Amino acid sequence: MHKRNIKIVLTAVVIASVIVALAVRCGGKEGKPQGCPSEKKVASATKLILDTDLGNSTDDMLAMQLAFAYQADNKCEVLGFMNSRQLPMAQDFADRMLHYYCADNVPLGVVNGDNQYFEIVPYYHLCESLSADGTPLYKGTGIRLDERLEAWKLYRKILAESADNSVSIVCVGMMTNLGLLMDSKADEFSDLSGMELIQRKVKQLDIMGCCFEKVPLRYEKGFLEVEYNVGGDVALAKHVLEDWPATLYITPLEAGLDFPSDHDRMLSDYSADTLHPMYQIYKNYDEWAKGDVGQYFWDPLCVIHSVEGDASFAVSARGKIKIEADGHSVFSTDASGNVYIIGVGDGQKADISDKLMGVAGFRPSQGQLH
Repeated sequence: MHKRNIKIVLTAVVIASVIVALAVRCGGKEGKPQGCPSEKKVASATKLILDTDLGNSTDDMLAMQLAFAYQADNKCEVLGFMNSRQLPMAQDFADRMLHYYCADNVPLGVVNGDNQYFEIVPYYHLCESLSADGTPLYKGTGIRLDERLEAWKLYRKILAESADNSVSIVCVGMMTNLGLLMDSKADEFSDLSGMELIQRKVKQLDIMGCCFEKVPLRYEKGFLEVEYNVGGDVALAKHVLEDWPATLYITPLEAGLDFPSDHDRMLSDYSADTLHPMYQIYKNYDEWAKGDVGQYFWDPLCVIHSVEGDASFAVSARGKIKIEADGHSVFSTDASGNVYIIGVGDGQKADISDKLMGVAGFRPSQGQLH
């Protein structure tokens, strides 16, 4: 090739590379928000599916932030994000948060239905917030919700594509998606039933749910003695918790009571970036600080256990769980069972608290957990 032609080709390649780089930095359907770290995949990282009812209490948001901070530290790989809140705006909010956390490539599973179990703080309205120029404060991935798979279907796809006994699931919201997965039949993703897929592919399930001591929590609609994620659909919770065919860890309501949400500290810890969604939520939607409705950091405990294992917690002997008709939970030790109860010992509280509050230093663009 003539030298002049070679120079033209090389120049074109450089220009094309710059265009691609700019497109990625500008974000959008095919790119990421500006400043996102490059992706790494580590074989030893926990393969995680996170299932939340995002948009109701900030422990869901903290669980999400913690998962992506662990991913930035190469300790986990988020394979999928499921939203169990049956509300389009909450699903839109989940999409925007995936974009914020540099996770456009993480598939979002949505849920159809009309179970609008009562809301504590509907901060998913944050997706309506606008910047000074009138554009959305938090942009989305560019993928329409009607292009998303239903969550139970996405579960099947991810599990079918995964190695045996490799996937850890964290469910910290309603158990709708898990119930539908359990009851699912063979489809285009796998010839296995839902129960067979779970048995073959799932390493463990961490669920935030149950209340063994009948601890009352004050909410706007009165005292709640049955844990929220169970009380939303007792029959569904009974099915999932009693019939789950693989290893199941339950973090009960009691385990999070040593980790209350401190309104003033959260605002202070996140004040380095006033556009951070956690800062915006505590500034504009922290109604529980005024009404004393009892917000605690339950959900992140499940993420910590899923990624870091038993060492940071007090884990019960193997056993079985029973959900009574009124939603109360009964656990009994049984060597043939598949259930473990997660607790936090006195000597473990400071370490757990440091993990929960230390994540405030994480920004998606930094690519590391402080």
